Amino acid sequence: AASGGSEDDDYVPYVPSRIQSDNNPLFVCLQHNKMLRLRGKVVEEDLKDSGADQRDEEEGLGPRSNVSLLDQHQVLKEKAEARKESAKEKQLKEEEKILESVAEGRALMSVKEMAKGIIYDDPIKTSWKPPRYILNMPGARHDRVRKKFHILVDGELIPAPIKSFREMKLPPAILKGLKKKGIVHPTPIQIQGIPTALAGRDLIGIAFTGSGKTLVFTLPIIMFCLEQEKRLPFSKREGPYGLIICPSRELARQTHSIIEYYCKLLEDEGTPQLRCALCIGGMSVKDQMEVVNQGVHMMVATPGRLMDLLQKKMISLDICRYLSLDEADRMIDMGFEEDIRTIFSYFKGQRQTLLFSATMPKKIQNFAKSALVKPITINVGRAGAARSGVCQGGGQDGVPVGVPTEDAASGADVLSVVKRSGGCCYPWWKG
Repeated sequence: AASGGSEDDDYVPYVPSRIQSDNNPLFVCLQHNKMLRLRGKVVEEDLKDSGADQRDEEEGLGPRSNVSLLDQHQVLKEKAEARKESAKEKQLKEEEKILESVAEGRALMSVKEMAKGIIYDDPIKTSWKPPRYILNMPGARHDRVRKKFHILVDGELIPAPIKSFREMKLPPAILKGLKKKGIVHPTPIQIQGIPTALAGRDLIGIAFTGSGKTLVFTLPIIMFCLEQEKRLPFSKREGPYGLIICPSRELARQTHSIIEYYCKLLEDEGTPQLRCALCIGGMSVKDQMEVVNQGVHMMVATPGRLMDLLQKKMISLDICRYLSLDEADRMIDMGFEEDIRTIFSYFKGQRQTLLFSATMPKKIQNFAKSALVKPITINVGRAGAARSGVCQGGGQDGVPVGVPTEDAASGADVLSVVKRSGGCCYPWWKG
């Protein structure tokens, strides 16, 4: 039948020669029929070819007789997953970015402050003031001191740098303790950082380990707590007034021992006792709470243990007005960012915040924007640190401790001005 069909297609009718003429209507009709037959054959072949291509495509997508439905389903599933994999990865990356932006966008504020929309525009005011003659010095003198010690500052109304612990109005007991430790003159970070902290300003200290930054936040917290204790003694389970958060147990122990050293010197001189609690992991909570139950002025803690005590309501930050974050960049790298944000939510009022970091990554900048009020940034580079060993060791340029090395604006001898005014030679908290 197939061969017959092909013969019919190739059949050419016999036409006698006597009618093979263009003028003969019968010949013209036969030629026209032949052309129609050839044209129809071409169209049929085109339709067959397109139908074959369509069947091939359908066979690739649809069921095949020689492949089981389970195998076809598995192949189609793998193809779909391969196409969706890139889209899924893109979606996950977008979700991670959204979560990071939400976490970074959360302000470092207490629940009460966020609920009531409280925003602090002015820093905390303290009773400390630098000596009068330093206040009267021109700004050019302060710029010369900062340039000499390679101190970079940024902020509004920056306090004057002070080059002597005695001029900072620290008590004689602390001055003696510093001298016993061989600390004669302040380091660059201390020259600008301690006056800034004593003035109640929020501070961002960019300094590496070994630059003397520990005294920048420990000495002011001791002075503030001593002032509070003299005004109104702490009762049982009250406090802390000052909180220092460290990334590691070793650093927390070291900071706690420094505070205990100076508090003991003050107590030996007849000042009220100051209690400092150490709250870190690996120690008994019962032993740590014994100090807290007596009324604690200062607390040095790691984020994990502090979070645990706050959630169990074993301590309270209701009266805490001084917060220091030591090595904040390390805390962020160690994954304590969310813990720090949670700790901030437990504060009940405005606080002075001191943030110390060896670097200034974007997350630290976001911390500063949402938590600090008109902060002052103090940056001490390696060049400034080269002088710090000389200052802390045996005096700078052979000048004995307590003697200023730069004259006042009037040109008079600074030490004689100090003796006449009597301002900085006595502890400021006694007034």
